[in-house]
This record gives sequence, structure tokens and C-alpha cells, in this order.
Amino acid sequence: MERKRSMKRSRESGQVLPMIALTLAVLMGFSGLGVDVGYWQYHQREQQSATDAAAMGAAQQLLYSGCPSASVAQSAAVTDATSNGYTNGSNNVAVVAQNPPATGPYAGNTCAVSATITTQHVPAFFTKVFGSQFQQGVTESTQAVAAVVANNSGCVYMLGQGQNTNFHGSNLQAPGCSIYLNGSANFNGATIDAAAIGEADYSGSNNGGTFTGASPGKILPVADPCAEIAGCAYIKANPPSTSPCNLTLGTGALQPGCYNSLNAHGATVTLAPGTYVFAGGSNFNGASISGTGVTIYIPAGASTNFNKVSNMTLTPPATGNYADVTYYQVPSNSGDVNFNGSSTDISGLIYAPSAAMNYNGSRGGYTVLVAAYANFNGSSGEDFGSPPAGQTLIKNVVLAQ
Repeated sequence: MERKRSMKRSRESGQVLPMIALTLAVLMGFSGLGVDVGYWQYHQREQQSATDAAAMGAAQQLLYSGCPSASVAQSAAVTDATSNGYTNGSNNVAVVAQNPPATGPYAGNTCAVSATITTQHVPAFFTKVFGSQFQQGVTESTQAVAAVVANNSGCVYMLGQGQNTNFHGSNLQAPGCSIYLNGSANFNGATIDAAAIGEADYSGSNNGGTFTGASPGKILPVADPCAEIAGCAYIKANPPSTSPCNLTLGTGALQPGCYNSLNAHGATVTLAPGTYVFAGGSNFNGASISGTGVTIYIPAGASTNFNKVSNMTLTPPATGNYADVTYYQVPSNSGDVNFNGSSTDISGLIYAPSAAMNYNGSRGGYTVLVAAYANFNGSSGEDFGSPPAGQTLIKNVVLAQ
């Protein structure tokens, strides 16, 4: 009897060993699956980051070149994906950009880009034992949507670092706008109503100003916004011709073209719609000036004086290559700019990034002002208006989906 019991225990031990082996195989299989899944998740995160960058880069390029442009979007998306390790047509990678997107909430939006990166045969290491479907790896696809939006509230950019902008005694109204100063400011006796006020050289003092909206605070220096304003970026890359130039006003409305050392002192000047190049030294002191759909271009070495104008009413083109640009002084021209008058009504972009500017008495529509630094000494007030919702001159690119 003792021998029979011993033989039974031996047979039971023999049955347990295969079960243990099977259990270990299953456990190893699940461990291997965990390793592969972890690798696939890591790969997908990396690919999603590259896809986000591709969509953002494509939308950024649309901002500069104009919407829509499917070829520009595709080229920019491929470039950004490559810089992030995903080269179109290489290593089983495909990069596709759609402008506008064909589906989703941004379908048909001409300033939106849908970017997709697909990688085939992402390696499987341990899961190959689970079937032939894993022998060639897996396919991973990631998508992102980026869009050009008009929601930047900046309307005063003083770009000169270490420079002081003087608001002394001024009454500045910009309730829907932000003021950015790369230097410091003097607010003594001023009343400022703005959505935000930032100073790179903020000392913690408001210098005796009254702030009915935001109060000044510390910021990092901001960049020149020209690249994010389509008309400004275009005129910078494609300046109008500076020759030949006329010397006289002529009769009737002044026609678009180039004018050299134009003397309009005390004159009544009507500008027909179009682009005006004022070369040499042009003088509008005491003049009455009006123009709708006008862009004024000041080349290097030129100066234009709008000091003490009796009346000045200017609006920029609403469409076209120079849309929204009213006054453009090339960055290499650091000559002072004067917009002084008892009645000035200017809207659009006023751009003189290297210049000191005197800007007094303006009561125009929505205006974006860019200079090195400025003097706002008009107690009668400067009104920068408020950008219409979703229609700011300065565009941003955002990751939308």
C-alpha cells in the first residue's frame, strides 16, 4: 500500500510541471505584450509631437503667404515633420497636410491645416508570438489641426529696449488693447485705459498715472509683430518701387506713386486710394490730409513731417497685398516720425520700428502703433479704438485640435 501511494504522488508531480510551464509562458507573453504596448505608446507620443509641430508650422506659413494654399501647407508640414524625426517617404512614414481640412469642426476653414503622420510597421518584439498580424509590426496614425486666428489684442508696441516712452499728461484710450513696452514708461499725470500694460523695465512704480483699466506690470521684451500682420510682412518682403519719383503735387487728388521731397506745407491734400512712396524730405506741416484705402511707404534715408496738421484722416486698404497698412517706415530708417495735430483720425497699422514717434491727438478707429519709443503728450486724448472680435490685425497660430 505504501508503494502505491508513492507512485500516485509521482504521477501528480508530473502533471503539475506542464501547468507551471504553461503559466510561465502566459506570464512571459503578457510581460512581452506590456513591453510592446509601452513602446507603441512611446512611439505614438513622439509621433503626435511631430504631428503637432507639422500642423503649427504649416499654419504659420499660411499666415505669411496667405490662406488658402494647399501646396504651401504640405511643404511646410513635411519640413517640420522632418525636423522632428519623421521624414515623408522614409522609414514607412507618410506626412499629409490638408488645407482646408476636409472633415471635423474646421472643415472648409481656409486658414486651418489638418496634419496627419502615418507610420507603418512600427516594430513588435514579443507580441509576434500571438499571431501573424503582429509579424510586420503595427500601424500608428496621429493627427493635429492648427489654425490662423485673429485674437491678439496688442495695439501699442514700443520695441526699443532701454528706451523710455512718455505718456506724461496724456489721456490714452485703448480699452480693448494691450500696450507693450520693451523699455520703461513715464505715466506722470496721465490717464490710461487699456486691457493690459507691460513694461520690460518695470520698476514697480506707476509714476503718478491713473489707470482705469489694467495697471503696468513686468513683462519680457516682445517681438516685432510685423511678421504676424499679413500686409506688413508682404510690404517688407515686396517693397514698392522708389523710382521714378514726381516732384510736385499737381492738381486734384494726389495719385499713387513715388514723390521726392514733396512740399505740401499748408496745402489741402486728398490721396486717391493706393500706395504712396515719399522719398527725400516731404513736408506736410500745417496741411489738411485725407485718404481712404491708402498706404504710405517711407524708404531708407527719407523723412516725412506730419507736424501740426490742421486735419488728417487716413484709412488703409481693406484688401490686397498691403491690407491694413496705413504707414510703413522701413526698419533701417530711424528718423523721427511726427503725427501731431488738433484733429487726426488714423486707423490701421502705423509702423516705424526703429523710430522715435510723436503721436498726439489721434481719435481714429482701431489702430496698431509700432515704434522704438514714443511721446504721447496730447491731453485731448489718443484713442486706439478696440479690435473687432476675432478681427485683430495681428494674427496668431494656435493648435486647435
